[in-house]
Amino acid sequence: MAGQTVRLVTIERIAGQELWVQPASFRDLPQLAQLQRACFELRQAYSLWALVVLWLWPGVRVLVARIADEIVGCVVGDQRGRHARVLNLCVAPAWRRRGIGALLLAALEQELAADLYTLMVEDKNGPAQALYRRFGYVPIAEVRHYYGRNRHGVLMQKRRGERPHWQ
Repeated sequence: MAGQTVRLVTIERIAGQELWVQPASFRDLPQLAQLQRACFELRQAYSLWALVVLWLWPGVRVLVARIADEIVGCVVGDQRGRHARVLNLCVAPAWRRRGIGALLLAALEQELAADLYTLMVEDKNGPAQALYRRFGYVPIAEVRHYYGRNRHGVLMQKRRGERPHWQ
């Protein structure tokens, strides 16, 4: 990061270390592709090329959570008008259950400032669903076989101004 201008979204302390949430740089994308493979099954993880396309696409935000030089999490979202979607949220397995996912989700919502947010989460991913519920997301539909055979998705949404349960 030496010699770069860095726009921060937030700085927090996690496990006694400084965690920075900021927009991803182009140089971050290979490390993000590795993080995707560590967090998701291969067919569900974003490839390097998919990340490049998303990073370049108008209206898409890619934020990273960084401790020192290590990217420990990322969130990807997009916005069209007053509707935003959380496309992907992942935290490195060694850094889970420390509030990083919540920091990333809060930072993305701050960046996008939409009236309506939607996301899809696997029906068996209880920890992710619990995080989204704490932020005020509610399930509105089940999408059968969204993630593959017998792997269903839960469509969740949140309207701006609905108070999260944790506040």
